[in-house]
Amino acid sequence: MNVVEIESALVFLEKTYPNHCKRIALPERTYEGRSVHALRIGSEISSAIPSVLIIAGVHAREWGGPDIVINFAIDLLRASKARKGLTYGHKSFTANDIRDISDQVTVVVLPCVNPDGVEFSHTKRHYWRKNRNPASSKPGKPNTIGVDINRNYDFLWDYKRYFHPAATADTSLASDKPAEETFHGPSAFSESETRNVRWLMDQMPRLVLFLDLHSYAGDVLYSWGDDQDQTTDPNQAFTNRSFDGLRGAIGDSYREYVRPADLQTAVDIAQTVADAMRAVRGQPYRPLQSVGLYPTCGTSDDYCFARHVVNPRLSKTYSYTLEFNFGSADKTFLATNDPKVLDATIRDVVPGLLALCLSAPAAAAASSRTHSLDVSGSVPSSDSHRTRFANDIMRLLGAWEAVAVLGGSAGQSARRGILAGIRQATKGRVR
Repeated sequence: MNVVEIESALVFLEKTYPNHCKRIALPERTYEGRSVHALRIGSEISSAIPSVLIIAGVHAREWGGPDIVINFAIDLLRASKARKGLTYGHKSFTANDIRDISDQVTVVVLPCVNPDGVEFSHTKRHYWRKNRNPASSKPGKPNTIGVDINRNYDFLWDYKRYFHPAATADTSLASDKPAEETFHGPSAFSESETRNVRWLMDQMPRLVLFLDLHSYAGDVLYSWGDDQDQTTDPNQAFTNRSFDGLRGAIGDSYREYVRPADLQTAVDIAQTVADAMRAVRGQPYRPLQSVGLYPTCGTSDDYCFARHVVNPRLSKTYSYTLEFNFGSADKTFLATNDPKVLDATIRDVVPGLLALCLSAPAAAAASSRTHSLDVSGSVPSSDSHRTRFANDIMRLLGAWEAVAVLGGSAGQSARRGILAGIRQATKGRVR
């Protein structure tokens, strides 16, 4: 789909399903003056309902991403209105699954983050990656136009300061040279495209899942991307400037901290998404830590996952990059130009996006539960400064946080049990 068709599809969906979706105008136009829209599917965005944000069309040459997202939206809206299930090859979703997404989750899709670059890739240079902002370009050197949007987010953006020299030597990490495909721009969030994505995240107070759709490695990537994960030393964290200059050298002593419970949740959801895609026709999608491809900085997924670390008042968001398709660079970026490949790819990936949305209540429960976790990743069982009664109540409140967002009879049953426990614990103490 070209950029006009992508925008037209969103207009069509809003008009066809006015009770189920609504377009969202993003605040900033691109350098070439294009306006950009997202689409909200399901309930209004609020702090009461967990939200999922899915974006695509970031790297211009990675054709197929916007098509996948548009088809995902079409399938979800059609099935939701008809109250029917969906089947893709050997993977099926029941009508109840679709209803659970519609009733319990707010889904927001942004099919084409980088319309200027996508249009240029379609019409001028197929393998173009960046946007089309010429602010840092040099006269007579067309390769110096543009910024790699997925190196422009405010996560360790100043890579020469934060990363080991061995990592900075590889331009896949990022580059400060405009001619490189991974040029990270003059500053974090220098580009209208990344500011639009940030704005959209900021509008979603209960954002629990984020996915950025790319190609072509066949992986469901989870944070972190700057270094290998570890769960035992909270001091080794991107917020600790004592480790500046050490990140990104794989196999050395520095590794990026993630809470054990958060890592388990992130891996479980990545596995769920990969399994859904694999089930369609056996394509070997797999979960992988982002750094498993190569160290990165300034990326959307790590920025989104890091927001809660920097500001605990923000919702914790489990964040992913899904690399659709497989193969070599000279074939796979543009492979979906073949209609048969595009159709097969859509059928593979849409189930992964549906599985992601079905994971939102679990992600919301995990997010709530780990707000008060200790370093080991467990709910604190006791505190010597509290009475036994107070410790019991704290454990019960922590359990309540974990199930507060769960829907259906299972959620109701869990909440009734916890309330019964609170009543029993407080019997004779609270009047």
